Amino acid sequence: MKKLGMILCAAMLMLVSACSSGNGGGSAATTTGTDPENLKVAIGGQITTLDPGLSTETVNNYVLRHTTAGLFRQDEENNIVNDLCESYTVSDDGLTYTFKLKEGVIWSDDQPLSSKDFEYAILRNLTYGAENSWAVYYPSSYLKGAEEILADDTFDPENDTIEGIETPDDQTLVLNLKKPCAWFPQMLTNNVWKPLRADFATQHDSLWALKPGYPSVGAYVLKECNENEKAIVVKNDKYYDADSVTMPQITFLVMSDTDAQALAFKNNEIDIALSITPTLAETYSNPGEIWNKPDVSNYFLAINSGSTGPETMQNVDVRRALALAIDKDALVTAVGSSEYYKVLNGYIPEGLAGAEGDFRLEEDAKEKYLEYDPEEAKALLAKAGYDESNPLKLTYKYSQTQLHADVAQILQQMWQNVGIDCELTVVESGVFYDQIDNGDFEICRYGYSAGDDPSQYLSLWTTGQQVVAAVDDPAYDKMVDEAGYLVDHTEYMNALHAAERYLVQEMVYVIPLFNYNTPCLLKTNVKGVQMWGLNPFFGSVTVEAAAE
Repeated sequence: MKKLGMILCAAMLMLVSACSSGNGGGSAATTTGTDPENLKVAIGGQITTLDPGLSTETVNNYVLRHTTAGLFRQDEENNIVNDLCESYTVSDDGLTYTFKLKEGVIWSDDQPLSSKDFEYAILRNLTYGAENSWAVYYPSSYLKGAEEILADDTFDPENDTIEGIETPDDQTLVLNLKKPCAWFPQMLTNNVWKPLRADFATQHDSLWALKPGYPSVGAYVLKECNENEKAIVVKNDKYYDADSVTMPQITFLVMSDTDAQALAFKNNEIDIALSITPTLAETYSNPGEIWNKPDVSNYFLAINSGSTGPETMQNVDVRRALALAIDKDALVTAVGSSEYYKVLNGYIPEGLAGAEGDFRLEEDAKEKYLEYDPEEAKALLAKAGYDESNPLKLTYKYSQTQLHADVAQILQQMWQNVGIDCELTVVESGVFYDQIDNGDFEICRYGYSAGDDPSQYLSLWTTGQQVVAAVDDPAYDKMVDEAGYLVDHTEYMNALHAAERYLVQEMVYVIPLFNYNTPCLLKTNVKGVQMWGLNPFFGSVTVEAAAE
């Protein structure tokens, strides 16, 4: 089932843009120096869409974080705080959420915000089409009646309704779920739940989102956009919290080449570079300008143990041998500084809330899964029938960046040390994703980034939600599904810990390697950048006068 055919591609694209230099270009600002009225920010890739109901990519979200608002947002500690929602209640069974909207909120064209705007947006996004399959996964999975309208070409989001959404008055939105969701408020920070209106956001089109002039309920409105060059946003004076917005204009400049970003920063053509390499950060002449932007991401190996994979990879002893042969500490030391690359002993990275603290650091997750043990790796290979006269042969596939190449060569040597004959295959990024989608791999590099809930990582490997059926395990499917029905937050998190342990330690369907933060460059006189979850918010920035 290809229902989520874009999910991992989008996630991997996010990770590639965060850590590779690339060969792309992009225009730099034509003026130099920090303009207190116009913050210039370099982003690491082309803007593909600014339709909040369709976007899944990091570069788009840099802009959308400023031009949109939703019921909730994340604060700098990744906690959920009210945004357009004044208050809400939850029924005892966890199936009905009733939201009261803030009074007096208006769009930038003076039209009052209504609960109908949320209803239209959700229904419009659900019926956009196959192109929108990843963005609408959570609404279609949890809202009553939502899944049934996905393939209904006759559904009219402006006039038709579903059981999962009620709007008893302009200030009240009711969402009815078909199963409990312990992290539903966190889910509602996603762009796909943000309000839209039918008079500008039509049902099956997104071109409007790249054309300035449409109304905004966020802190900024779009002034100019050329998706290959830049997007300019200006302060929305009608924003409900406009007094907190200090930067009049923000210019997002497309620069996919990290070296070009660094040079533009040095030449005072930009104020912030959101994509530089850890190597540059480690050797940068002015450490005070390094901004270590937090990220919630994992870099891991995916093993094709499903029907499209080789028979050897269906043997858990072989998969475990591959994992135990990897010295993660040595690998991380070889590819980058521990300040940016950190050994990942579990599959879910640091930065996600668990029962009482960080999910990765909780007691249930402190065990180091798949610790380096080359002798045990050799014993497992021998048990599976492999030795010097009959070595295990495999092909490792990766996409073409320096980081991925470095990791591949290190893995090849470590596996060779325990008698595994590994052939490396490198392909261009776009081809890589196509091949992975088609199941054309034995073992490959993967990456994923999401900041809402640990279940986002675990659900990727359940049947029907994978790009390709690399994991085919009904027991795992059941564990993840049953966790989703738990209303008690602690019980829910404990169930996710158990599912992760099964995925990684017991069955070795994936091999975690490391997670990392993203180094950026930030002018020292630029103050007040906020991190709202994984996305920086620049609206509160002020620029101090440069010293004479």
